[in-house]
Amino acid sequence: MEQNHTNTNIAGIDVGKHRLDVAVHGLAETMFVPNDAAGVRELIAWLKAREVGRVGLEATGGYERAVRSGLEEAGLEVVVHQPLEVRLFAKLKRLRAKNDRLDAMLIAAATAQVETVRAARDELLVELGERLTAYEQITDQAAELKTFLESVTLKDITTDVRRQIRSLEALKAKLLAGILARIKARPDLLARLRLLLSLPGVGSVVAATLVVRMPELGAMRRGQAAALLGVAPFDRDSGQWKGLRFIGGGRGRPRRMVYLAALAARRCSPSLKAFADQLAARGKPAKVVIVAVMRKLIEAANLVLGRGQPWLKQQPA
Repeated sequence: MEQNHTNTNIAGIDVGKHRLDVAVHGLAETMFVPNDAAGVRELIAWLKAREVGRVGLEATGGYERAVRSGLEEAGLEVVVHQPLEVRLFAKLKRLRAKNDRLDAMLIAAATAQVETVRAARDELLVELGERLTAYEQITDQAAELKTFLESVTLKDITTDVRRQIRSLEALKAKLLAGILARIKARPDLLARLRLLLSLPGVGSVVAATLVVRMPELGAMRRGQAAALLGVAPFDRDSGQWKGLRFIGGGRGRPRRMVYLAALAARRCSPSLKAFADQLAARGKPAKVVIVAVMRKLIEAANLVLGRGQPWLKQQPA
């Protein structure tokens, strides 16, 4: 398919902890700068001198945040690729060589294939995302310590670990209270939170996660929300052979929260319980059943946010 041409150049950045390697699609010239404030300023000047209007980079777990913010503040469009996307693009193009400079060129080429770019981020959601990550990691640490306690017999170690667990639980509560307070201070986010809380099985943590990590909800077509979350089944058919359907991809952190919501919804929602029981009666495995409930929930979330009306108990799931 013929690609749309733009009147600006497209660049790719390979983001490292201490260094940014940059390449412009279609040009041989590359450069690198430190991954710090001064380096980002130098990078932006370099890009603008070459009439770059769109920049692609790879999600790196946080090292890309400062450069992304700097690029967007400078008026550049930014595309953030998932690592798997870039690897698959390299495989498609049969590119096997790898170094930082070549990775930047590869990301630039992958970015050139993108037909649309998302709007610039909401800075409050970026901040809330970082706070949610801290909440999630502290939750995991507390759970690991609780598991560790099951094998501890020494009283002094048990006392110290329990003290640490109490400290983590207090920090969790403080983080969650701060996240909810910031959401409630924004009327648009508060409205989304209240609509999501109307869904069966959805509590404050799940609702806040969807507000922060899935801002696209409410603006998608049927089936898109499930695909974005990673609970849409994909066909594996060829000719007369019919393979099993599998889910894949999607956003892992909100999916984890929707899983917990689905467990609760199956118990508290008569319609979802009946739906799950029907699937189980047809011999569907337990995991398939709960994923189907998750799919119902995320599509319902997209529906209530799109309509601006809360979910009614008498509505079919």
